[in-house]
Amino acid sequence: MILWTIRHTKPYNPKDVCYGRLDFDVSPTFEEESDKALKALVEAEAKPTRLFSSPLIRCTKFADKASKLLELPVEKEPAIIELNFGTWEGQKLTAVPRSEMHAWTSNLRGYRFPEGENFYDIDERAGKFLDSLPDDGEFLCITHAGVIASLQHSRCGLPDEVFVEGMFTYAMVTRFEFTRNAEGMYHGTFTKIHDGIPMPSLKMEKA
Repeated sequence: MILWTIRHTKPYNPKDVCYGRLDFDVSPTFEEESDKALKALVEAEAKPTRLFSSPLIRCTKFADKASKLLELPVEKEPAIIELNFGTWEGQKLTAVPRSEMHAWTSNLRGYRFPEGENFYDIDERAGKFLDSLPDDGEFLCITHAGVIASLQHSRCGLPDEVFVEGMFTYAMVTRFEFTRNAEGMYHGTFTKIHDGIPMPSLKMEKA
């Protein structure tokens, strides 16, 4: 099974706050970013037969554009929405209580954000969605850094200590190739096809 993922383009976040489930619109660079990513997808000879999108607007706008190019309907999929950062949503990282920041930096994937999720929760929900896809298909997901990283960690063997969640560029295109194991779960490999605008460095303080 072939799965292509594209991370959303740069969101409009002028106050530079933590966002996961916050439904930010896209930045003015959207057209340029999405054009380059879709061009890379076509040049890589992607031939998806279904197009899935996170329900957040920064993904659905991209998916609508991909839909016109690929002539595929957009299927909104809650399982590939971004991590819920709980009480951190809408806050600058420098405003997060130092005790919480220390707990997170000590356990980047395992820390559960207050009233939110941890990254292992994405492993579970994105993994269930992945395993529901047929073996002989080719699919495209417009999604988020947390979901793409989850597939790399939980299904491609990337160690937890390699915290790629904060390293991905916007509009990054990745190709995954999966086969099922004896338990019926997909595992495989991934290749980055395209890089877009780098993320700003995380502005946070360690306790």
